[in-house]
Amino acid sequence: MIRKKDGIHFNKGEVVADSRKASGDLNVVTHAHFDHMHQESSNEVICSEKTGKLFQARLEEKFKYSTEAEGLELIDSGHILGSSAVKFEMKGETVLYTGDASTRDRAYLEGFNPPEADVLVMETTYGIPNYRFPPQEKVEKNIRAWIEENRDSPLILFGYSLGKAQKIQYIVEKFSDRPLIAHGSVKEMNDVVEEVSNLEFSARPYGENKEVLEDNGILIAPSRSSQADWVEKVVDEYGALKAGFSGWAVSDSFKYRGGYDETFVLSDHCDFDELVEMVEKVDPEKVYTLHGFDEAFASYLKKEHGVDARALKRNQTSLSDF
Repeated sequence: MIRKKDGIHFNKGEVVADSRKASGDLNVVTHAHFDHMHQESSNEVICSEKTGKLFQARLEEKFKYSTEAEGLELIDSGHILGSSAVKFEMKGETVLYTGDASTRDRAYLEGFNPPEADVLVMETTYGIPNYRFPPQEKVEKNIRAWIEENRDSPLILFGYSLGKAQKIQYIVEKFSDRPLIAHGSVKEMNDVVEEVSNLEFSARPYGENKEVLEDNGILIAPSRSSQADWVEKVVDEYGALKAGFSGWAVSDSFKYRGGYDETFVLSDHCDFDELVEMVEKVDPEKVYTLHGFDEAFASYLKKEHGVDARALKRNQTSLSDF
């Protein structure tokens, strides 16, 4: 039995993964992005140590979490710091739930190396052939070239405050000594990431160091603010250029929607080919897809690879209820 409702419920709640409110016998949190975080603090959750600490910092409250539970195996999923896939047994079959995952090495993260399982429940954000990403080395080379070409202009680089923003800083700091400043939400996540890892970031708080932009500094800001009024004021006042970082940057529409001067295909998810390779490595008897192009990817697997694959839709009550 599996249900997509508030999170993913396996076998009538024996395991509940990435739920905001619902509770099961075992509650798994795969990573510390808000759309996956369990927010009923009275219930103990199962997650990695890093996810637990990031989780507590983001919710600004203490709650009970454990890094292990009988019958559950957490496996680094390569999405953000501390992210985990989970493997367990259900009715005699091994189940692998990926949460959000990336199989490619990026910045300070190693990619997900998925184990074999009978049933694979996987995220398919970029599950159509249009979304094939350049090699990571080429992406970083392009970032470096653009920043060096615009050495005489202040820059605003946009990424999710937890995960993408830290990778952007890590990549930039490898080749540039230009001063960095960070929006408050990014700086807050920098501080927590530094506490739970051996990473260090040089970015100073934006609010107290705006003058850095006069010296062609670089501002790291959250993606949601790319067209905010305060950003437009910075662009007008300092002549700043804007760059967006996402897997969606494969499409030109991402550039125009965000009002960016440049975009880079830097993603914390698998691209289409990496999703296919993941299925091949897991070698499951059944695949259930979630998020993004879930129906298209399931159809591709079934038609082109002969895999028993289906998109899991909200409130379905069993693996055969399609």
